[in-house]
Amino acid sequence: MIKPISGVAIRAVSSVVPTRIARTADYVHLSPEERARFQKATGIAERHIVHPGQCASDLCTTAALRVLEHLAWAPESVGALVLITQTGDQPVPATSLGIQHRLGLPNSCLAFDVNLGCSSYPYGLAIVSSLMRTLGIERALLLIGDVSSLTCAEHDKSSWPLFGDAGSATALELDEHAPAMYLDLMSDGAGKDAIVIPRGGLASRRPAGDGPAEQETDRDGVTRRPDQLILRGADIFGFAISKVPPSIQRTLDAAGIDSGSVDLLVLHQANKMINDTIARKTGFAGDKTPSSLEHFGNTSSASIPVTLGANAALFSEAQRSTLLCGFGVGLSWGCALVTLARGTILPITESDHVY
Repeated sequence: MIKPISGVAIRAVSSVVPTRIARTADYVHLSPEERARFQKATGIAERHIVHPGQCASDLCTTAALRVLEHLAWAPESVGALVLITQTGDQPVPATSLGIQHRLGLPNSCLAFDVNLGCSSYPYGLAIVSSLMRTLGIERALLLIGDVSSLTCAEHDKSSWPLFGDAGSATALELDEHAPAMYLDLMSDGAGKDAIVIPRGGLASRRPAGDGPAEQETDRDGVTRRPDQLILRGADIFGFAISKVPPSIQRTLDAAGIDSGSVDLLVLHQANKMINDTIARKTGFAGDKTPSSLEHFGNTSSASIPVTLGANAALFSEAQRSTLLCGFGVGLSWGCALVTLARGTILPITESDHVY
């Protein structure tokens, strides 16, 4: 059992999406009947996807500027910046370093990237909070975002209509009076091929090479380039409904409470069918599991902060005991039980800015 982390408060959460919208009803690779079935199963009517040249770093930078302004934090007061993404700007250097420079953060601000997907938010809270407590860092930024639309083949019905793009920023501050965070973090690399981009890594059996990647037909019958995302939905469904409910229960047990004592369960926005099954298995009623699927789709690593932002009104008048649960690519999954103070969650904003 992971020990709770005390003395670190979440001060603000901001999420940013592009203005460009892709609607399920307009997706030409599904028939009208298929589109209706897809929307019923996934809950996705539309998604925001980046304009050409727009990166995850652009969305995360805009989100970070927003929380700094909202909290009136001077850039020189930030001691750490951690970016979690699987779609960085380039292989070298770490994308976080460019963001640190854009934000005008001091040289004493440590900055680094973490390569994680759908479990990013609970993992990120654990990483940044632990750094702050161990090193005495008073203020830090956790940035999480992906532009997953750029990794998918547009004709791939298993992935293209699912993924939206988004970036987020969470501001954390040392506070001896802050309620404890209860965590449960898990991983299973045996399932790594359930969501995978086979080609591109320098040490990969499928290196990027010098020429254009040839298309190949995968075992699911879809033809893609090997540098495009493969998502095996049946594998993910079985993993999610079997592994996530026990993780939620372990987190509740660690805090010594049951589901009735938690105001909200915010799940990674995989799809409606998966999330409804998890909520039913764990005893959380529909009105306690807010969603962002309809208008934003599966925003990968950023889906938890996006869902918080899409439901910011829930946090406008009272603090909320909130169980945050991410699961997916890796395979990796985890939960964080946190207390979010009134006014902590900022509404989602749209941006086309490219830095």
